[in-house]
Amino acid sequence: MGTVPMASPAVFLLLGLAAAAAFAAPDMSIISYDEEHGARGLERSEEEVRRMYDAWVAEHGRVHNALGEGERRFEVFKDNLRFIDAHNADAEAYGLRLGLNRFADLTNEEYRATYLGTKAGGAARRLRAPSDRYRHDAGDELPESVDWREKGAVAAVKDQGSCG
Repeated sequence: MGTVPMASPAVFLLLGLAAAAAFAAPDMSIISYDEEHGARGLERSEEEVRRMYDAWVAEHGRVHNALGEGERRFEVFKDNLRFIDAHNADAEAYGLRLGLNRFADLTNEEYRATYLGTKAGGAARRLRAPSDRYRHDAGDELPESVDWREKGAVAAVKDQGSCG
């Protein structure tokens, strides 16, 4: 009898990304987003972009209190929409289409700083006292493995917002 080869971690990663994309698909659309727009090679008018932005703001409940913040966010939205249209004009080459989601008024830098987190600088890491939380003594008997699912420590995947 032959053995069944184990799937590589890359296969699981690819399947996980595909599943995440499938669940995120409804968030990628917006009222009046014209998927054929970039394919026709047309530039959007300022009025069309403004209508799309206003619909997007209403859909995502954005409120801008600071003076000039609404216009700055509109400019970021407009830049992101241009990027989306340019990408989607050649979407077949990429194998995917982009769309507007709840992050459409954030720059790449703002998104990274807010949602991807940052690592503490080298000095801050060195200043932290080492933790004994998971330390074990040399004589302790530890199991070879632990199935954390049996201990209830594994939860379903969910949107953690800015928490990681």
